[in-house]
Amino acid sequence: RIISLNTQYCDNLNFWLYLNNTDPGNMLQWLVTELSWAERADVRVIILGHIPTGRSDCLKAFSWNYYKIIDRFEATVVGQYMGHTHQDHFALQFSEESDHHPTSFQFISPSVTTYSNLRPSIRVYTLDGNYKKSTYRPLKTETYLLDLNRANEKNETVWEMEYDSVSAYNLTWLTPETMYQLYHRFKDDRAFFYKTYFQYKFHLQPDRPCEDSCYNNNLCEMITGRSGDPSICQNLSLKEQEMYFEKNKMC
Repeated sequence: RIISLNTQYCDNLNFWLYLNNTDPGNMLQWLVTELSWAERADVRVIILGHIPTGRSDCLKAFSWNYYKIIDRFEATVVGQYMGHTHQDHFALQFSEESDHHPTSFQFISPSVTTYSNLRPSIRVYTLDGNYKKSTYRPLKTETYLLDLNRANEKNETVWEMEYDSVSAYNLTWLTPETMYQLYHRFKDDRAFFYKTYFQYKFHLQPDRPCEDSCYNNNLCEMITGRSGDPSICQNLSLKEQEMYFEKNKMC
């Protein structure tokens, strides 16, 4: 089952939401109802949204409540696919139990929308299925960039492969556990982070620097599944995270 969730209901620029940012429109309650049914029926659920719920522009009350829902239904929700940032990244979510194991993660995909210093892009996901007892978890991602020169000079639409997750990261199974392992690879190998994740995030700009603040904030972003949580990245204050976010956000 695919559930399209209007995560615009946590947009901090929508001032009407400050009247009720806990569960506007009772949407999260509706989501719990749908996930409860899916759990009883042994059905896997994929969630589509716009604003990633770990971003600081997602209101804290909504973000934390959604986080708890994903924690509760970690065996049912097998994929979360978001956009909004125009950049290519991911954000892990963790259990609130004592072991704090990774429960889920959000793919945050680049956009077809042309943006300054970013080429239009599309993302193709290969999922496990369609067969009985399929997990429907992602197996592979492929990201394509539009050749702007040919589009402008020859009026041709040509999509070029930027990278795929198997070749870039040697991952053939994209689960919370394997994505958490990938995070630790980035944390342990800064050069690997820079030549893969950081380059893909900004569409191959080899002259774009990534100093200590950039590196630490990108690592922080990977494990920030809910907004306004000072306990996640203890080497960075929320103010430092917000300053970096405001400096680099696209939308």
